[in-house]
Amino acid sequence: MVFNKNVKKYEIEKFEVGSLEKVVNFSLMSSFREELYKRNLNYKVEIIRDDTDSKKYTAFLTIDVFNEKGERVYESDEPNCCLMLCEPICYTHHGHIIGIDLIEDKKFIQSLELLIEQVKKH
Repeated sequence: MVFNKNVKKYEIEKFEVGSLEKVVNFSLMSSFREELYKRNLNYKVEIIRDDTDSKKYTAFLTIDVFNEKGERVYESDEPNCCLMLCEPICYTHHGHIIGIDLIEDKKFIQSLELLIEQVKKH
């Protein structure tokens, strides 16, 4: 989705929140939650915005994995890397803000599948 140059901030936020809701309710997220439950892990999904410069607006959807103590969980084969996913959801390109439908984005789907596999290895 490409927003016009006169887009209001609330319209972008509405798109982002709607996208977050779609991801949370996405069928693959059920598998993710199931794998986390088996391992007594939790997760947090949120939108992180960098709107300090409206000409370079970016927003990311993040999924972080936590243990029962609320600490981030690290990858089993990369002890310095957390189990998480961070995907762009909006960015500025040639003066327009581009919104990405993550449910239709093959890269996001592959990243989510990889995160599920990493959780299974944990």
